[in-house]
Amino acid sequence: MRKKIISVAAVMLAMPLNIHAQEDLGTINVTAMRGEAPLLASSRPVTVIDRQTIESAHAASVVDLLRGQANIVVSDTTGVGAKSRVDLGGYGETAAANSVVLIDGRRVNSPDLSGVDWSQIPVDQIERIEIVHGGGSVLYGDGAVGGVINIITRIPESGGNINLSGGSFGTFEGAGRIGADSGTVRVEANVSGLSTDGYRDNSFFERFDGGVRAEADLQPTLEFYLRGNHHRDRAGLPGALTASQVAVNRKQAKNPRDFSRTTDDFMDGGFIWSGIPGLELDLAGGFRRRDVHSEFVSFSSVSDFVQRNRSFRPRLNYTTGDNIRFRLVAGADIDRGDGSFVFGGAFPLPTTFFDRQRDGYYGLLEAGSADRRWTVSGGLRTERVEDVFSQTTVKGIAQNETVWDGGISFGITEALRLRLNAATSARFPLLDERFNFFTGAVNTKLLVQTGQHYTASLRYDWVHAWLEVSLSRADLDREIFFNPLTFANENYTDPTRHDVVVIAARWRVHDRAVLSANYTFADATFQSGVFAGKDVPAVAKNRAGASWLAEWGQGFSTTLNLTYVGESFLISDQANTRAKLPSYLVLDAVASYRWKDMEAFVRIDNLTNEKYSSYGVFSPGFPPFIPASDNFYPSPEIGVRAGVSYTF
Repeated sequence: MRKKIISVAAVMLAMPLNIHAQEDLGTINVTAMRGEAPLLASSRPVTVIDRQTIESAHAASVVDLLRGQANIVVSDTTGVGAKSRVDLGGYGETAAANSVVLIDGRRVNSPDLSGVDWSQIPVDQIERIEIVHGGGSVLYGDGAVGGVINIITRIPESGGNINLSGGSFGTFEGAGRIGADSGTVRVEANVSGLSTDGYRDNSFFERFDGGVRAEADLQPTLEFYLRGNHHRDRAGLPGALTASQVAVNRKQAKNPRDFSRTTDDFMDGGFIWSGIPGLELDLAGGFRRRDVHSEFVSFSSVSDFVQRNRSFRPRLNYTTGDNIRFRLVAGADIDRGDGSFVFGGAFPLPTTFFDRQRDGYYGLLEAGSADRRWTVSGGLRTERVEDVFSQTTVKGIAQNETVWDGGISFGITEALRLRLNAATSARFPLLDERFNFFTGAVNTKLLVQTGQHYTASLRYDWVHAWLEVSLSRADLDREIFFNPLTFANENYTDPTRHDVVVIAARWRVHDRAVLSANYTFADATFQSGVFAGKDVPAVAKNRAGASWLAEWGQGFSTTLNLTYVGESFLISDQANTRAKLPSYLVLDAVASYRWKDMEAFVRIDNLTNEKYSSYGVFSPGFPPFIPASDNFYPSPEIGVRAGVSYTF
C-alpha cells in the first residue's frame, strides 16, 4: 500500500503546469573531436547532458547524473558514489579500464585499477557532459574502448555561490565558490566538503576539496589557463555479504574496520594560440600526485600506492576551405609517471618502485560540406607504453600499438541523419594488473588488448524532439580479466564480442515539460573456447532510463528519474553456472524552488525503497576448506537530501 501511495504522489509531482522554452534541439556543440565541433559532424552517437539537466538534478555526484543514461550502468560497492564503476558499452568488471574520462581535456583515469574518483568533480562547476559512444582510441588513446566521458566545466565568472545540504545516513555537505571576471582575466576559487556515515556499517565517507581556476587573454590571439585542486578523503570499506547475510541484515559490514585514505593533487595549464586564421594551437600540460593508503584488517594487510605523473599534451586544430571544409586535428599525449607499491601487514613484501612512460601521437583529417550535410573523417594513432619495475629480473616491459578510425556523417534529408564508423582500439595493461600483490611478481606475459569496432546510427529530428537508433559491435582480442583461480590478471585466449543496440529519444511536450527515454540491449559473449556462447559476466542485457523535467512557473520545478538494470551474471562467473544478480528498478525525485538569488531543493533517491545490489561477485573459494560463494554489495534504500544555495 505504501508503494502505491508513493507512486501516485510521484506521478502528481511530475505533472507539469508550465515550462519555458529553454531547449534548442537543433545545433548542439560538442567536443567529440576535442575541439568545438557541431554534433552533425560526429560519426558516432553522442549523448549530451546539458546545464539545465545538471542544475535540475541536484545530484550529489557525477555518477548520479550518469545513472540511467543510454548505454551506461553504474555499480557501487559502498553506496557513496566516489569509487563507482561506470560501464560504458557493456564491459562488466573491467569497465573502468575500457573507457576514458576527461575534464576539460585532462585525462583523469588512474594508471591502476582504482579507476576514476568521481567525488573530486564538483557538480555545480559542470557546464555539460558529453558521452561519445564507441571505440575512440585515435583521439583519446589507451582505454578508449567503450567510449569517452568528457566533462566540460563552466568558464570562471564574477560572483559566487554558497551551497549547504544534508540528509539521510548522517550526510552533510557544504560548498562555496567565488570568482571575478575583468573581461581579459577570469579567476575562480572553490572549496567543498562532505561527511556521511553511509547506508551500511563502516561505509562512512569524508572528503575535502579546494581548487582554483584562472584564464587570461594575454593578447587577442593568445590565452593562458591554469587549474589546480587539492583532494583528500577517508572511506570505510564494508566488504561484500553473502545472500544469507543480506537476508539477515543488509546494512551490516563484513569488514567493520577496513578503510582507505587518499590524497590527490593536480595542477594543469597551458597556452592557446590562434594567430593564424583557422589555426588553434593548444600547449597543455600538468602534474598530478596521488597517495592511497589502505588497511585491510580482514586480511591482516596494509597497502600503500604512490603515483606521480607529468603530462604534456600539445594539440593542433586547423580548419580551412569554403564550400568544402577541411579540418586537421593532430597532437601528442606524453606522460611520465613513477611511484611505488608497498604491501605490508602479516605477510609483507618488499617495496616495488615503478616507472611508466606513455607516448601517443595522433592525427585525424575531416572533410565535409560547409553546411555539414556530409562529413567524412579518418585518423591514425601510434602509442607506446613502457613499464619498468624495481625487481632485478624485470628490466622493462615495452608495448606498441597502432590504431585507426574512419567515419561518415550524412544528412539523408534535413531531418534524417546517418552515421557510420569503423575503428580499432587498444587497452594497455594497468600497473597493478602487471603487479601481483599476493606474490610480489611482475607479469611479463600480459599482452595489449585490441578491438575492432563498427557503429551505425540513424537520428531523426523534429522541431521539439529527436529519436536516435544505433547499433554497434566490438570484437575484442586478448581481453584482459582477473582470474580468481590463479589470483592473476590474464588475457582471454579466445575473442569476445560486445553487441549493443540503443534507442534514445527526447521530447519537449507542448512547451510544458521535457521527457527523455532510452533503452539499451547489450549482448556480450565469448566467441570460442571453453566458454563459447557464454555471457561475459557483469553485463546486463537490458537497461532503460527515463526522466521527466517540469517547470511549474514561479520558480518551482520537479524532476523524476527512472533507472532500470536487468539481471546479469556475477563477476568471475564465466561459466554462467551461478544465480544471476537480480534486476532492479530505481526511481529518484527532485523538487526545487528558486526565489531571486536563493534556491531550495529536496531530492529523494530510491523513492520506492527498492532493496537491490548493483555489484555482485562469485568467489570460487578453496574447496573443501573454503566453499564457493556468491557475494553482494547492498545498495542504499530510500534516502532524502535537502539543501539551500545562495548566489551572489
